[in-house]
Amino acid sequence: MNRYFFYNFILVSFINLMLYVPHILIQLRYSGAVSSMLVGIVIGSILVYMYSSALARYPEKGLPEILKLHCPKWLVSISMVFFAAMWWFATTIVVVAGAILINRFFNPDANVTLLLAMLVLACGYAATRSTLSVMFIVEIGLIVNAPIIMFVMFKAVRSPQLNWDAIRVVANYVTKMPTLTSVAAATFIFTGYINLSIFNRLFPPNFRFKFRWIYPLFGIMILFITFFVPIGFHGTEGVNQYIYIWSLTADSMLMQYGFIERILFLFLIVYLNLTLVYTMSGWHQAMELIKSCFRNSKPEIDSPKTLISNYVIVGIFASLTILYHMLTNEKINMYITSFWLVFRMFIEILTVIWVFVLSRRRSTAA
Repeated sequence: MNRYFFYNFILVSFINLMLYVPHILIQLRYSGAVSSMLVGIVIGSILVYMYSSALARYPEKGLPEILKLHCPKWLVSISMVFFAAMWWFATTIVVVAGAILINRFFNPDANVTLLLAMLVLACGYAATRSTLSVMFIVEIGLIVNAPIIMFVMFKAVRSPQLNWDAIRVVANYVTKMPTLTSVAAATFIFTGYINLSIFNRLFPPNFRFKFRWIYPLFGIMILFITFFVPIGFHGTEGVNQYIYIWSLTADSMLMQYGFIERILFLFLIVYLNLTLVYTMSGWHQAMELIKSCFRNSKPEIDSPKTLISNYVIVGIFASLTILYHMLTNEKINMYITSFWLVFRMFIEILTVIWVFVLSRRRSTAA
């Protein structure tokens, strides 16, 4: 069962390449991004340990059930709606970016709104399934796609085109003071632990999180590759000219064997798959948070039939996603994402502390 925790951690770590996280860090490469990553690693690792330790005391319970044990119903309902909005927006900026990438690199003549509608339709249907089914889909998606991403990253690090001098130049700016935006961007690599808010329902009694030391190590590896590899390929100055920096970095690599010469197309197909999986998972969690506000709601991890409320809630998410795309553009989306990353970091810290304190009170009372 520990693999369920690790799947969520890996999924979010990989999806940050599709988000604007690398671009935000690279923009601040001379003004605190390197030191901010070190701070982000410490903060992220502490939050992973605190949240997993707290939820281990509540087997088979998600965040809504935990809060209902200790807090008034009105506070829980407000919190769940707020958290659902956070989960919805986290997936919205990813799936919108995915639709834009498909339009830009695969079919420039396609209508982006139509592409987005097709993506949200697929994600929405999958999100209405049971929690156990969603986790199985996440598992299959990662088993198929994660090895390819690791291969691309390995090939990038081993590429003769990688300029280590450019990497060393930027690394020397480690003495610059961290900035809030870059720290928030760096901590996003570790934020997969927050998905336990719903998926903790899958863990049976007497379950214990094992091998948690792997998560900081894996996060450090992904974070450093995410930041330094594009700099090594494009140079200390040229790297700042791109928004979707990892798409261009993948396009800079060639495969000298196999039937696929350009890695870009393989990279984009894999990340399209991960975008669908990530959006499905996020919408399902947001849906479960909303359903927990209903008076007669009972969490089920493997319901035999799909409730009408599932379709209604996810349909609202899909409509709001398309509306968000129509009201914004790439520049506005990046600006909003930068603020959302900072806001998300503070909300996660407060949530982790909240649940951690409640868990300690329970253990003291017991």
